[in-house]
Amino acid sequence: MLRLSIWARSICGSHPAKPAVAGALVLLAVTGAAADRGKGAGESTAAVDAGPPPAATETPIRLPPIHDEQLPPRARTLVTKLTKNMLVDFVLESQNRSQAIARRYVQLLLSERYDEANHLHDEVGGRRIEWPQLTQQVEAFTTEHGQPKEIIQYLTTSVGAEVQTFYFTASYKDNIELGVRVTIDHYGHVVGAAVGGEVIPSNKKRYDRHDNYATKTELSLPFKGTWTATNATPGAGNGHYLNPNQRFAIDFQISVDVAQGQRSNHKGDGSKNSDYYAYGQDILAPADGTVVQVVDGVPENPPGVTDIYYRFGNAITLSIGSGEYAVLAHLQPGSAKVRVGDRVSRGQVIARCGNSGNSTAPHLHFQLSDSPTLSLASSLPAQFVRVVRQGVAEMRVQPLTGDRVSNQEVATDKVQRPTVRP
Repeated sequence: MLRLSIWARSICGSHPAKPAVAGALVLLAVTGAAADRGKGAGESTAAVDAGPPPAATETPIRLPPIHDEQLPPRARTLVTKLTKNMLVDFVLESQNRSQAIARRYVQLLLSERYDEANHLHDEVGGRRIEWPQLTQQVEAFTTEHGQPKEIIQYLTTSVGAEVQTFYFTASYKDNIELGVRVTIDHYGHVVGAAVGGEVIPSNKKRYDRHDNYATKTELSLPFKGTWTATNATPGAGNGHYLNPNQRFAIDFQISVDVAQGQRSNHKGDGSKNSDYYAYGQDILAPADGTVVQVVDGVPENPPGVTDIYYRFGNAITLSIGSGEYAVLAHLQPGSAKVRVGDRVSRGQVIARCGNSGNSTAPHLHFQLSDSPTLSLASSLPAQFVRVVRQGVAEMRVQPLTGDRVSNQEVATDKVQRPTVRP
């Protein structure tokens, strides 16, 4: 029997987790009667008195290793220097739990361990995979090219409210590649899979075309005081990063030092939104612009609960020029102070921080996009100007996870000579 053991720490398209589970990792453990798998219908594993065991045993099939696509040069330079008291990314349970299942499924499928892979399907109902056709395609490819030497994950997309699709490329010893697509629903079931020609190779590069983008508009941080960035460091451990629509999004929250090397984003037990330091704080326009979208009226979540159908919750989108759009999400219901068509000025209060949408604790989701239609937009790197980061004044900053940042004009930290960092 196949057992799935998954330990994750938060659910959100972009959100911090409650501290009680912050730092947890996603673990997909597959256990059970391994000796029973792959046996024919007439074989049995019952113990019998048939003399000593055979001298030789069948060599178990090893699963091909699976990796993330290598970070581009600019992304690698962003992660080389860790900040003091580095916060671990608040990993997204909905994505990383599904990602763990998708990765395991691909390994099992391409290794022709069909019984185990089939356990990950939805056995209750709904969309069914053309299983015989899928396995025949894998068997035909394996017969010609052998077992894959490695598998690379290179993309994640969210479709609708409840499913996520993961894209992989398997490489073989004869330098042939096979594309694989796996779709996971909100319950952790594999509800879609395809290999070969159905998986469009061009998708592989759609998500990373803006990796070296330099923000054109001068952005100010959209809040007062010092906030902490999370879910901002490039890499698959950041739940935003493999989603082209949110690749460079940043979650901002307010955290305070509670012990050596430890921070908390709330007071009390964190069971109420009002316990969180960011809750109700003013959210500011990061630049002059025009309001192009306002979503209001989405109810707030109690901490630890998420609304998967309204991913951004209450949100405001601003057109700030040069084809750039600033999205500020998870706002308090009823707090929007602007309407579509309004002109706003840098630093103007436009709403308050809340906990609506795909969020488990109050925080601000900020992202820069190349279109106001977020389902079609690509995320752009957001570099802010005249920022104090970790007590040092800098002229241009792209915040990373763990960075404590504020605008220079309102910073209370000791400011050193400005330095320039990309």
